[in-house]
Amino acid sequence: MSTIAVILIIVAVVAILAVAFLFVAPRMRARRVELVREERRLQVERLAVTRVLDERDALDENLAAHDGVSERTAREAKETARALEHLPHVAQAAHAGRLSGEQLGHVAQLADESTDAEWAQRGPRMAPVDLARAVRCQRKPTPAEGQARREARHLRMWWSDPNTKTGMLNLRGQLADLDGALFENTINYLTEQMRPPKGQPWDTRDHRAADALLQLCRRAQEPCAGDHPTPKRAPKPLLVVEVPLSGPATVAGIPLPDAVVEQLRANATIEPVLVDDHGVPLMVGRRFPGLSEKVTRAVLLRDGHCRCGTCEVRYGLQIHHLVPRSWGGSDDPSNLAAACTVAGHHQLLIPNGPWALVGNPNQPDGLRLVRYTDLTADQARRYGLPPPSRASP
Repeated sequence: MSTIAVILIIVAVVAILAVAFLFVAPRMRARRVELVREERRLQVERLAVTRVLDERDALDENLAAHDGVSERTAREAKETARALEHLPHVAQAAHAGRLSGEQLGHVAQLADESTDAEWAQRGPRMAPVDLARAVRCQRKPTPAEGQARREARHLRMWWSDPNTKTGMLNLRGQLADLDGALFENTINYLTEQMRPPKGQPWDTRDHRAADALLQLCRRAQEPCAGDHPTPKRAPKPLLVVEVPLSGPATVAGIPLPDAVVEQLRANATIEPVLVDDHGVPLMVGRRFPGLSEKVTRAVLLRDGHCRCGTCEVRYGLQIHHLVPRSWGGSDDPSNLAAACTVAGHHQLLIPNGPWALVGNPNQPDGLRLVRYTDLTADQARRYGLPPPSRASP
């Protein structure tokens, strides 16, 4: 068989597989949605059966072992089952597939008979990390509890090969609230600073985080370690915008619409440069931050993680305008939300992407992710956006 014939056969097979995938993928996605809904429905029924058996003291003593879960998971399941008896709206939402198992456990701790209907609506819109935070914030810890948390701090180290100490050093520990936040922020800061040499690929984040910890150890070993400045927030990128006497503004000589610069503006230091028709600089303006540092800190403190869907990423966050500045949006915190670049969420949002975050960012369940072109004109106006027909990304 000639080489040309083999190539033609391969091309034909690839084409057939591609066409088959176009027909199979939608059905598979739809089937997966059905299976997730059915799994959640069965979970609610299992909890209902668990509650009945629990009331009659008929649960097996080895329930956790039979289910293949930890004692803690089995105990939490019984507590959720008992709570659902008095939360019909939450139970109905879970049975309809609107609440995942992770969400349901938290909502069952938050809701009571008076707030049952409210949490049945709010729960499905909140990320599990926000629901867990709401559970933790139901009551203020006492000073004794805060001290107990700090007393529980520890760091353990052991070698994989304790005889020769030629293996890997293993670490395990925990830090209390403020100490943990300080450690997390410091490691995240140093990890983000570890950029590869020009032209080299990025190392994994796990590797860079380990290198960041070693960097702290090396600093402590230096003679003047105490003279080193404390780690600070990563510097903002400098965005140099060239403004000609006529025509569009450019970056690096490339004409750009306002929408392209939109997502960079809130996370950069901007330096305007007035140029003539030949691109020769005539005047350099004063550098200014695209967004106030105080506002940025307030938004990051309020959100704590990426607000896109149920994303829980807490690093690599940028500030996103719900209503873009180029569409008339303001820099008020009620128009701002944190979006991550790690999972590519910020890049998917308007004005450059097809998705929009709409709602009230000041509420943990106040935002929802919608496709911008799916909004009606009335819905868009309600959220302060122009109709999709007039400003489609």
